[in-house]
Amino acid sequence: MESRRIFIIAGKEFAETLRGRRFLMVLGIFLIIAFIGTLQGIQSYTADLDHYTQALTMGAESISPLWQVRPTLLDVFYQMGEMVAVLGAVLGIAVGFDLISGEREEKSLKILLSHPVYRDEVITGKALGGMAVLTLSAVTALLITLAVLLLSGHMPLLGEWGLIFLFGAVSLLYLVGCFAIALAMSTVARRSGEALMYSLVCFFFLSLVMPAAGLVVADAIVGEAPERMPAGGDLDDWYDYQERWEAWEHRTELRAAVLSTGQLFSPEQNFHAISQAITQPQKYLIMRGQADDPWYRPDEEPDYGVVLGYLWQNVVALLLIPAIFFGFAYVRFLRIDLR
Repeated sequence: MESRRIFIIAGKEFAETLRGRRFLMVLGIFLIIAFIGTLQGIQSYTADLDHYTQALTMGAESISPLWQVRPTLLDVFYQMGEMVAVLGAVLGIAVGFDLISGEREEKSLKILLSHPVYRDEVITGKALGGMAVLTLSAVTALLITLAVLLLSGHMPLLGEWGLIFLFGAVSLLYLVGCFAIALAMSTVARRSGEALMYSLVCFFFLSLVMPAAGLVVADAIVGEAPERMPAGGDLDDWYDYQERWEAWEHRTELRAAVLSTGQLFSPEQNFHAISQAITQPQKYLIMRGQADDPWYRPDEEPDYGVVLGYLWQNVVALLLIPAIFFGFAYVRFLRIDLR
């Protein structure tokens, strides 16, 4: 494998993708909605700040812990993450679904492989070219968001800049994962239309079907809660009821484990969990039960060690998606029959 040939192929794919009308249309919609979403996020941030001020006048003891968290400009990026979760998947799939199937359909892949170039160099170069396009798209969207914030007179705090760039990196990782799915399906299908269909089916299977299947299995495991002990029951009835209740609580814990396992297959839900933890760490901790700690105060600096303790499975799952599908695309392309 020679790096010079890999970068030549990557540069060719990068240039051709940027000239493609389909990609430019999807990218344009992506950036326009990023701009509109930023404006809406700023309005929501201003409204939440007013509600936070009003809530303080009511007294901290009389309001929910969630309302005790002071809004920050990171809330704008949380709303941007909601947009990335949907349109980012479309953008990643649009970049990768015809990288191999399109050339097979046009009979140009045989011509490419007739040159002094190895198959592993071709698939690596195409993957790097696609990731370069997605990097450009993610950076552009992030710069548009920052520009709108600065032009509207909102300057992030020094500590928020690092979290903003971390959010951008996680968003790029999510886009790359969707691109990897499309690239893998492009090595399976012989035509671009089939590759697009396979990519969408695979993405929605992971994002919707697997979590839903996990929910069905979890509910089947738990079953219904035990009926209340009838009035006037004796001590044996009480012991029997307590035993059935403890067994149901144990199944409830198992239900939560099964449900979270099903959700780990979904790149969309993993990205949503990580983006919320980055942009709203205090609310994330409260929703995970941290507010039960009597010493916890929402206005304190969040403990990112605790956040990472909740998130490590989502981070690993989000990293595994591109690793698995890139590996599949690599092996599949090396064995592909071009006859």
